[in-house]
Amino acid sequence: MIKRLFPLLFLLVFCLSAPAHAHKVNIFAYVEGDTVHAECGFSKTKRVQGGSVHVLDAETGAVLLSGVTDDNGSFSFSIPQEARDKKMNLRLVLDASQGHRSEWVIEYSEYGGGDEPVVEESAAPVEVSSLPVENAEKLENVVRRAVKKVVVEEVAPLKKMIAEMHNEDPGLKEVAAGFGYLIGIAGIIAYLRSRKK
Repeated sequence: MIKRLFPLLFLLVFCLSAPAHAHKVNIFAYVEGDTVHAECGFSKTKRVQGGSVHVLDAETGAVLLSGVTDDNGSFSFSIPQEARDKKMNLRLVLDASQGHRSEWVIEYSEYGGGDEPVVEESAAPVEVSSLPVENAEKLENVVRRAVKKVVVEEVAPLKKMIAEMHNEDPGLKEVAAGFGYLIGIAGIIAYLRSRKK
């Protein structure tokens, strides 16, 4: 009777087990000023050290630059002028060890959205209502760029927090799945041994 139940138990264990992602790797990147920061990790506590990061043109796949993550799983680079000139979306590809790979895309609008004309700031205070329409538009562009810069600086820590949320440690579900696989393998071994006798 027990011998007949082994195949059923084996199938039950595999059907009810959730897939385990023990070595899942993540990359998250954000723009801060002229620099892109990438955070790479297997989990919140296990960072990718010495992983290769390649920065590509997202459309053509041409490699713009490459680098290696530091001990904290971080990699930063200045946005290439070629990417700005051609208004490229950037694809960051992380190659961690043993085939672990992850990607992140940074849209051009995240780093190059400021196409407004540059206007020199005046030292003297100016009454906005007295400005000609053309100057009022230029002033609006200057204010818009200043606000955008401040928002980017203020949002950068939030982006880092989001990156850390992407890197979760294995939870109870993943641990239970691992035990399920072990029990299933033990069941197979016991079943095969019982058939030899």
